[in-house]
This record gives sequence, C-alpha cells and structure tokens, in this order.
Amino acid sequence: GLEDDKIRRRGLPLREGFWEKEARSKAELRETLGLEPDLPTALIVGGGDGVGGIGRVANAVGDALSDQKAGVVVVCGKNAEVKAELEGRAWPEGVDATILGFVENMDEWMAASDCIVTKAGPGTIAEAACCGLPCLLSSHLPGQEAGNVDFVVDNGFGAFMRKPRKIGATLAAWLADRTKLKRMGDAASEAARPNATLDIARDLGGLLFDGKAPPP
Repeated sequence: GLEDDKIRRRGLPLREGFWEKEARSKAELRETLGLEPDLPTALIVGGGDGVGGIGRVANAVGDALSDQKAGVVVVCGKNAEVKAELEGRAWPEGVDATILGFVENMDEWMAASDCIVTKAGPGTIAEAACCGLPCLLSSHLPGQEAGNVDFVVDNGFGAFMRKPRKIGATLAAWLADRTKLKRMGDAASEAARPNATLDIARDLGGLLFDGKAPPP
C-alpha cells in the first residue's frame, strides 16, 4: 500500500455553490425562493430521479406535522408522477408545502432549510454538511453507502430510519426543538469539507507543474 504521507484526505469535491457559507439569512433566502420566511422548514429530496420512496416519506412528514406550523419543501427531481401526486394532496392547514421538480440551485434550497431528509448518497450528505443541515437518512444502497450512515450518526448530525411514519415523527420533533437543531447543525458544519474541490485542484496542480503536491 501507499505510505500515509502520500495520501491526502480532502473530502468530496462539490460544485461552487457549496464552497462558501451563504451570506443571506434563512429568512432572506426563503423570501427569495417564495417560502414563508418565519416557518421552520424541512427539505425532502430523492436525488435527480426522485427515488428512495420520496412520495411516502413526504406524505408521512405532512401527516406528522398536522399539529405544527412548518414549511416542507419536496424536490422530486425527474419523478413527475410523485410530483403530481404531492401537488394534488390536501396538506394540513399549518403546513406550507412547496413541491418542486428538478432544480439547479440546490445550494439555495439547502441553505434556506433547517434540516433535510435524504437517502444516504455521499454527494447530498457532503452538500448538506457544508450548509450545516441535520440529516435524516431514509435509505442507503447496500455496501457502498452503509458507511455514509455511520459518518452522519457518529459525527452527531443526524439519524437513520426506514419507516416513513417514524421519519415523520422524528422530523416533527426536530423542527419543534430549536436547540437540538442548532446542536446538530453545528456538528454538520464541523464535519463539512467545503474546500475539498479547491484543495484537490491544488494537489493535482502541484503534481502536474511542480512534481509534488503542496504541503497539507
């Protein structure tokens, strides 16, 4: 194997929107995105294809929030069937639901939210950490994504559960506990590696032009 001094652990490279902390407040971002600025807001995503049982999870979250005032943003990606289903349902009176298809400004939607429900994909977790978002993981691929669950749970910025009703109940409890949300959000920011893309580019540039990577 390689010696330790030949290995650089930089994190996952992400696009530019996640390199720096969002300068606007959550309330400002919510107004820009057409959300209620003062409501605690949960983001539910299922990747670009809207997978991971996102419809069942979103419905369970809506039901669990029936006695709270909260915002719910569901990004359905290319899953038009689930998008239409969620747009057509009757959401509880206190729930401000925003149903979206595929979006190209996920950094803004994450920065406007208080927590996220997602499958345990490495890219989404890395992006959420850069935004200081507590993560409620709803599924993972066998083998390759199992370690992502451990990363979130062991670093104190989320939990893993499969059953939609339990996900809904847990999310409702999180949104009602601002202290817990902040603690998990701080832990997410601590685990984040927003400079990974630039660090990797510097390492590769050093190898290419100087014959060695710059000092860690």
